[in-house]
Amino acid sequence: MFDVLFYFVDSGEIKSKIFSVSKNCTIKDFVLKNNLSAILPNFNCKSYKIGVFGKIKNSDYVIKKNDRLELYNPITIDPKIRRKNIAINS
Repeated sequence: MFDVLFYFVDSGEIKSKIFSVSKNCTIKDFVLKNNLSAILPNFNCKSYKIGVFGKIKNSDYVIKKNDRLELYNPITIDPKIRRKNIAINS
């Protein structure tokens, strides 16, 4: 067993939590065993994207020691439009 850091966004803030995972644990196993919907009410276990150090991985990816897992949320607005709206409202 070893620990991995899991990063996610909750209420607009980046948060992290440490989880212990067993050797040969896949991302799919990680999601199923750790009940992520308990800490993330909007988590959809059918359509999630998790990456390691900024690169999205498949659910069969085997988690390695010192991996940093990141949960990616779907983009809700085009970044160019968001920046434009911020500039207009400033």
